[in-house]
Amino acid sequence: MSVQTALVLTNRADHTADYLCGQLQALGRDVVRLDTDALPSPFRPGYESGEAALTLGPRRLSTRQVAAVWYRRPKPLALGPLADDPGEAQFVEREWAEGVEAVLAHIPIERWVNHPARNTLASRKPEQLTRAVAYGLRVPPTLVTQDADALRRFWDEGGGEIIAKPLRVGAVERGGAERDTLIYTSSVAPEHLERADVLARCPTLFQHAVDKDLDVRVTVVDRELVAVGLRATYDGRQRLDIRRDNMEDVAYTSVELPPWVRQALLDLLASYSLRYAAVDFVVDQRGEWIFLEINPNGQWAWLDLVGAAHIAPLFDHAFFDARPG
Repeated sequence: MSVQTALVLTNRADHTADYLCGQLQALGRDVVRLDTDALPSPFRPGYESGEAALTLGPRRLSTRQVAAVWYRRPKPLALGPLADDPGEAQFVEREWAEGVEAVLAHIPIERWVNHPARNTLASRKPEQLTRAVAYGLRVPPTLVTQDADALRRFWDEGGGEIIAKPLRVGAVERGGAERDTLIYTSSVAPEHLERADVLARCPTLFQHAVDKDLDVRVTVVDRELVAVGLRATYDGRQRLDIRRDNMEDVAYTSVELPPWVRQALLDLLASYSLRYAAVDFVVDQRGEWIFLEINPNGQWAWLDLVGAAHIAPLFDHAFFDARPG
């Protein structure tokens, strides 16, 4: 029987991939990592007589060997100069991308964790909220708008306690980590309501603020759930965005999900056909569980590294022991 391989699609700066690849290799697993922004030489996609394969340096990896694909955070292929003519360069770049994708398309979608099409489907925050309610989860009242009057009405309905957060990208990227600006969930102050010019620039997601007691990150791998509570206080209250201050002051604790939350969450993720997800909840001062969002490609390794969880073995099982398709 041929060696079964986990193919990791990511980039060279992915520390989560560093961690998991190291864990899997320590167990004797065969792992091939492809950093799409630092391609091995030679790197070639190929297809012959019904068999698709990638040449990665000295190794030829047939898609028939691939037990699982971990789709982390690949970047566009770093191919270098392709042609002097811009039109020809664009043509060659597209052919390269199509060649690689044609090889990867031979791997059954069920073996991906997760397939990018499924990630895309599950990545729209307002649609997540609508679907979460349909599966019985509670969500905060939410508004996406560029209209100042609609925002003022929402402010009044929320008793002046509302927050804003980005719809998709949580950073302003300026070509270097030292110049990037992280965008955290923030309170909306009265003076912000007067900045109709800023509001009109792009759609923004607003929600009624939750009087939080605890943030909870739920990591799900093939229906195995690990729930970790995250606590960090500011002025005696749970911090609005737990990610601030590099999370250096966060205290972690194991949390048991109420059975109805567990089942509703599993059903919600199954509706997207996700094998992996990082899901954020908050628990309010009355003990009510409130769903915030799904990140189908979210971070998890830091929970292992701070000793709050033991998630890496779940991926080992998902890749090599529980292989659907």
